[in-house]
Amino acid sequence: MSAPEAAGYRTADDVPEEVRDDLAALLLSLADNKRLLGMRYSEWLLGAPTLEAGIACSAMAQDEWGHSRILYAMLKDFGEDPGRLEHEREAAEYLNCELLDDPPQTWTGLVALNALLDTALSVQIESLKDSRFEPLHYKVRKVLEEERFHFEHGRGWLARMGQTPAGTTALDEAMSPAWQSCQRWFGAPEGGLITRLHAAGVSDAGPDELRARWVQRIGPAVAGAGLELAEQGEDGAWGSAVEVDWSDWDSARRRSGAGVLNAETLAGVRGDKNRTMLMD
Repeated sequence: MSAPEAAGYRTADDVPEEVRDDLAALLLSLADNKRLLGMRYSEWLLGAPTLEAGIACSAMAQDEWGHSRILYAMLKDFGEDPGRLEHEREAAEYLNCELLDDPPQTWTGLVALNALLDTALSVQIESLKDSRFEPLHYKVRKVLEEERFHFEHGRGWLARMGQTPAGTTALDEAMSPAWQSCQRWFGAPEGGLITRLHAAGVSDAGPDELRARWVQRIGPAVAGAGLELAEQGEDGAWGSAVEVDWSDWDSARRRSGAGVLNAETLAGVRGDKNRTMLMD
């Protein structure tokens, strides 16, 4: 006889106390990154190189902001106020990847966020679709359905820009630092919150496996654009060609370095200009 399946966690109170804060921190990190990524997409509505790309940025921005609101709302079950999380925190309270602190100055920089960071977020979210934390099931699947277009958009621009030497050079300048940041974002191999959540059945993989899934997914497109960031082994599997640099990794904030959102980004992401019109 097969062993019975472990019982699920129907509410935050059912989650083991030793990983409850870890799960809340992961949800907050995902929400913060998605909210900020949506903002970065929205900044290119009029500056995109084609009308179609601008329309795509609009659609992706709406998706990301919708996803972030779903995730913030889930944190109410953990004792948080979603309204405060969205509109009242200071810069140092955000658990975002350092790539989102400042807006990308070039379209290539946005492509790096789209192809690499957006895909990393999806890989992490995908690991939660069969989580023992049951409230994630339906919501994660809805998010992933919308994320498929984001991946195709990023992959398409990698292929398009990789057709010329100038495009490949521009991609390399933007993608190399973003690649390192995204590798780190999944967390150190041992001892971090993803490791603990994996052990508790909340995530279906630990940090190294998530990193491997990410490289496997985006590696072919990156290599196809002429970038030497991923390499294919004899067994057909893709792996990173870049060693992860953990020298300034902050596990508590899930980012590298001591930086924070710049003042303009903070005001924008909180909706400071529209504060008088905020509604529940």
